Parts: sequence; C-alpha cells; structure tokens
Amino acid sequence: MCGFVGFTDPAGGRETALDLAGRMLTDILHRGPDGTGTLHETGLTLAHCALRFVDVHGPGQPLRSASGRTVVVLNGEVYNHAELRRELVRGGARLRTAGDTEILAELYERTGMGFLRRLHGMFAFALYDRAHRKLILARDPFGKRPLYYLRTPAGVAFASELTPLLRHPACGGEPDVRALADYLVLRACPAPRSAVRHVAKVRAGSYVEASPGAGPDGFRETVYFTPGLPATRRRVPLRTAAAEFEDLLRAAVQRRVTGTPRRLGVLLSGGLDSSTVAALAQEISDRPVPAFTAGFADTAFDESSAAAAVARHLGLEHHLLRITEDDLAEAFTEEYTGIDEPLADPSLLPTLLLCRAAGQEVRSVLTGDGADEMLLGYRFFQAEKVLGLLGHLPRPLLEGLARSAARQGGPHRGNLPWRVALRRLAQGMNALPEQRFYAAGAPFRPDELAGVLSVRARHELVSHQPFEEVERVLAASPGLSPLERCQLGIITHFLRDVILTKTDRGGMRHALETRSPFLDRDLVEYCASLPAELKLRRLTAKYVLRRTAAGHLPPQAVRRRKLGFRAPVAALLSGRLRPVLMDALSPESLARHDLFEPSAVRRMVDDHLASRRDNSVRLWALLCFQSWHDAVLRPVRTVLPPVAAPSSGA
Repeated sequence: MCGFVGFTDPAGGRETALDLAGRMLTDILHRGPDGTGTLHETGLTLAHCALRFVDVHGPGQPLRSASGRTVVVLNGEVYNHAELRRELVRGGARLRTAGDTEILAELYERTGMGFLRRLHGMFAFALYDRAHRKLILARDPFGKRPLYYLRTPAGVAFASELTPLLRHPACGGEPDVRALADYLVLRACPAPRSAVRHVAKVRAGSYVEASPGAGPDGFRETVYFTPGLPATRRRVPLRTAAAEFEDLLRAAVQRRVTGTPRRLGVLLSGGLDSSTVAALAQEISDRPVPAFTAGFADTAFDESSAAAAVARHLGLEHHLLRITEDDLAEAFTEEYTGIDEPLADPSLLPTLLLCRAAGQEVRSVLTGDGADEMLLGYRFFQAEKVLGLLGHLPRPLLEGLARSAARQGGPHRGNLPWRVALRRLAQGMNALPEQRFYAAGAPFRPDELAGVLSVRARHELVSHQPFEEVERVLAASPGLSPLERCQLGIITHFLRDVILTKTDRGGMRHALETRSPFLDRDLVEYCASLPAELKLRRLTAKYVLRRTAAGHLPPQAVRRRKLGFRAPVAALLSGRLRPVLMDALSPESLARHDLFEPSAVRRMVDDHLASRRDNSVRLWALLCFQSWHDAVLRPVRTVLPPVAAPSSGA
C-alpha cells in the first residue's frame, strides 16, 4: 500500500515541478513510510511513497516499463500478479522485478486497457503512455483505494488523497456545494464529486483518460465494472452452495495472506464475518494470527467478550484495546483533522484507534468488510423483507406506524434500540427501495436540505440528484425485487463511499493496509449468482456464511445477532465533545463559509443538548464537515520544504 501524487505540465521546469510534487507528497507520507521516489520528464512529474508488501526489496516507484514507453505508479496490490507474470513470460516478456506494478505496464502495452478486467485486487494507479502523451487514472471495481484529480490549464493533477491537490496552484480550495448536499444525505461525498470544487474522484470500477484526442478538452471516462445481479440465478442445494462458498472464501483469504512475506493480522469484532475470516487465516498460518479488537465501556456497544471467546477457540494472538469516551473524543480532536474529506460515519473514530494499535504490531490486516452487503446481512435487509410482506396493508395504517415511531425522541445511549430502528424504518417507508436505507438513516433527506443550508448554498442546488449513481447502477440490472434493489443501492454508495473510505483512511492514517476477502472478485460474482433465499433465509441473514462458519467457530459465535461497530455519538455530543460542538457550530464558525443557516443549526444543538430530540446523526454530520473545513480548507498553510527523495527519472 502506498500513495502517489503527480501532474502533467508541458511547460514546467524540473526544479519547480519536483518542489511542488515534494510538497504535495508531504500530505500523504502516512500512507507509505518505506521510502519515496520521484520522476520528472517533459510533460510529467510523479512522486510516490511506499508501503511495501510484494517485492519488499525491489526497485521503487515510479516504474518505467522495459520498453520505456510506459510509466506507472500504483497504490494497492494485484493479488493474481504471479499468474499474470507467468503468462507474460510465456509470451516473451522480460520482467525485471518481482512486483505487481511492472505487470500493469507490460499488460497495458500488450492488450490496452482491457487488462483491467483480469485483475484481482485493490488498486488505484496512474499510467502514462509516453508514445501517445496519454495519462490514465484507474480504480478497482469497488474503489477500495482512493484517487482524486484536478483539471488544470496545463492538463491534470492527481493524488491518492484530496489534501495534496490543495497545494496545487490551480486548486481554489473552495467547498463544493453539490458535494456537500450529497454528503448531508449520504454521509460521504460520492464520486465523481469531491468536497472541494473542481476536484473530482475517479469512480470505482472506472478509468479516465487525459490526452489530446480523448473527447471534450481531452478527457474521457470509461466504466469497466458495474455492480449488479444477474437476471437468472444458480439453483443449487444449500449443501453445495455452502461448500462452494467456503472454497471461494478460503481462496480469497489465502491470496491475501500468502501474497506477502509480511505478517498479517485480523480486525476481529467478534461478529460472524471477521470471525470466519480469522478462522480461515489461522488455518493457513503456521503460527498464531494477531487479532485486534476494540472494547467499549458501554455494554450496548461492546463485543469484546465474544471476540475473546473466538480468539481462544481459534488460538489467535489476541490484542484487546479498551476504548473510553475520552479516547473517542481525543480521536476526534487529534485524528479527524488528518482525514482528507468529511465522512459522517461515527465508527471512523474507533477504527482510527484500533488501526493505530494494530499498526504497532503488523503492517496489514484482514477485515470482514463486504459480507453484509453481498450476503444481505444488515438488519435493514430483514426490515425490507418484512416491509414487502406488509405491503398489502392499508397505507393509513403504515403511515400511523411511522407517525408513532417518529414521536419517540430524546438521545439514546444504546446501540440502535428497537424504538430507533423502528423510527428509521418508518422514515424510509415511502421512499423507493433503493433509497430506503438512506432515507432511514440519512442525516438529512433531500427535501430537508433547504431547512439547513444557507440562501447562498441553496441557489447552487437546482435539480440536485443525490441518487444519480444508484439509478445508473440499477439500470444495468433490470427486473430486480425490491429487496435486491435495496441491496444494490447500499453497495453503490454505503459500501463504496462510506465503509471502504473509512477502512482506507482509518488504516492508512497509521500505515496499516486493510484487505477484504469478502470483496474478492470471484467471491463477489458467486454471491451475486445465488438466489436471495440462500443469503437471507426467512429472517436469518448471511445464511450460507453461517453454514460455512459452523465448521470453524463455536455455536454461539455462529448464532450471534449482529451488533455492529459503532460509537456512542449521542452521549459524546452531550458530554465530552459538547464544548467542541458548541464552538464548531457557533454562528461565528458557520460564518466562515456561509453554507449553513445558523438559526436552524442552533435549534438542532439546543434540542439535542436539552434531550428534547435525538439530533445526533444530523449534528455529527454537521460537526464532521465543519471540523474538516476548519482543518483542511483553512488559509494557505506555511510552505513546507520538499520531500528529500531520490529521483528515479531523468
């Protein structure tokens, strides 16, 4: 894992370009402590910081192909690089490294961009075709690794995180109001927008080309992967499906464990997903696998005893991190300012703390990310199924349920108690299936934005459509049930823009790589091919996974109800973070950007602190944005000296 920055500038001088690249790289050195490299040639400047896993003693990046035609920088890992390497050698390629970065360059020169569909892994890369003066920026199918870009008068600037681009003279550093509106609904700024005006993200499963002949102004976007569900599903017995699923999951874990000589750990919550991954990893390993668990003082959020039981059963090397409200408050004030884009997922706080602890022992961890989305594991899927069964009831009865649930107020300390779950379901009842999850848990519904945004901000939101990407994805999979439309809606944004962003930033803030076996391409395709009843059987979620886990975990771990990895935000805002909340959302602070209506924000704060209404979800989104704005979009920072990095180019 690593990070990179770069830009095209046909008129740029060497010293000026390398100085700018070095200062940009400074902002993401946390992504790669194992060394840096730079390259400058006419029209292109690159800088890279490495966290090495595959060819740990080989040459660094940026990397030129053997022909000299192609230059590549890679953030991530290609898990099937050995297989692709053998194929290239049989075809006459003379490879000079043992790493996966060179594979990208050689495949591109032989097959063009079609090679993307053959890659298994997590990646974001920049590839420069010197012969055609073409720059290509690409991301893996689920966007596990970030990639931002800024179109400039001289071409394009790009980086693994948003913050470095603020140092580029072509970046104005103004918040993007449409991205802010998306964020207030979706809890993140989904691609292709970013939180900063004119800075874009490469979409997951896409690549963009910048060249003299690539469409308007030299840019073209190509989507090579869209998540979907096939029109017809495999009809296999449960026993067969469970066996096939286990084989694929084991292979996915094996690829991630054996693909590097470095020792790997597991983020172990005690839930079904991470426990199954830990079990398979331990079977592969010849020594106890390090497992890292977050424990909370509040029992409504704590799963540490379940994790400890799993660790004992499997013989793991268990590390327990006890997290207090003071720790969470400190993580917000000290760590959140290092996050390059606002993210209103409270579980980012314990993720940062747990990754910091894990990063002191290992350089990479396996996670259970993706299982809930692929196998219908959220309680919301169960609620969606129940809602489908109740769809015949009279609308007035359902609306009465919604009104009754909505009257339940006051901050809560528990981890999604029944009254809150009921209220959230009721809030989303009238939305489309693919939007219901967001309507239920959104900080603000689209029709509520006018009540919180300033007059100036509202003027920029004509025809705002936060679900454009969801509709694009659903168009490729027609004829789905409401439950499956809901599933694709969650995969499109919540998985790709919230969950995977959280694990990337939480891990890479502390040079810790996160790997997700459940998002292995073969396993994802297999899960998509299964009928819904093998994933959600009656109201038992992740049914085929439970059958697999039964052979590896104690019965209580297989039967445990999902708790979720959360932080007690309502209590934090009323307690340890109360002074931070009051200061950040004061009229004086809001006036720095004139994006929110101060009186509306003040009412939310007062109602929450007086326990009249639980506004924690809304206030958390506002607080995260405001803290990010003050930390990142502040006046131009003191110019730091360029990174002392050996140049690998001419």
